[in-house]
Amino acid sequence: MTTAREVRIIRRADRRVTPWANGAGTTAEIATGAASRWRFSVATLDGSSTFSPFPEVDRIFTVIGDYPVSLDFGNAPTVIPRLSPTPFAGEDGPACVAAGATEAFNVMVHRSTTAASVDIVDVGTGHEIAADGRVAVLVLVLGGRLTTDLGSLEPGDCLLVEQGSAHLSGPASVVLAQILPR
Repeated sequence: MTTAREVRIIRRADRRVTPWANGAGTTAEIATGAASRWRFSVATLDGSSTFSPFPEVDRIFTVIGDYPVSLDFGNAPTVIPRLSPTPFAGEDGPACVAAGATEAFNVMVHRSTTAASVDIVDVGTGHEIAADGRVAVLVLVLGGRLTTDLGSLEPGDCLLVEQGSAHLSGPASVVLAQILPR
């Protein structure tokens, strides 16, 4: 059984937009965990900028918009294609150049308390998403539509599971992100 405290829907329109720490862009915060220090967010990228460095943080960066970006950690630019989760240390504040206006899903975790994983998944019918020892599991709808225990999700909407589980069915293409305790 699910309750609003265990599982919740976060609509795209309900995200809180904040400036980057270095002021070079904005991010729309999806959810954070204060005690274990983690965050899910979506950044808007257009043109070039430099990411803020975050000491002791591990990041997973996934382009979810229409255009790829290149990240330069000081050696040479690396093209990051759409839907290709890319981990890197938060201390590394790479230069970022977007090939066009796009978005990127970000997971940030404090490496002393948590770890993370990100996968791109196609959801059919009869799936269950469960916390099962994880700190949090997030499903971000990229395309299609999900039906869940709590209602329907459209592209850009998220389902956050911090305790318990939720049943869902598609068809939909989603980002599945997990925060794991260390």
